[in-house]
Amino acid sequence: MSEYRSEGDSVHTSVGSSVSIPFLVLAAVLIGLGLAGMAYWLVTFQWLYFASVIPTVLGGYMLFTRGTGPDRA
Repeated sequence: MSEYRSEGDSVHTSVGSSVSIPFLVLAAVLIGLGLAGMAYWLVTFQWLYFASVIPTVLGGYMLFTRGTGPDRA
């Protein structure tokens, strides 16, 4: 028989992406603000700016959650 398939024989499947773009952007913004705050802390050594470690760690944690689609990589 024929080795070629007609257009009607093809199976169209669409898999919804589990990646949330706003979630990724928020994680990136948190990491960026945290790194900027830590750089400012290294320049001034004011302990108030050491708290910028928190958004950096939180943003890094967000990158490893299901919202960023780690199982889709």
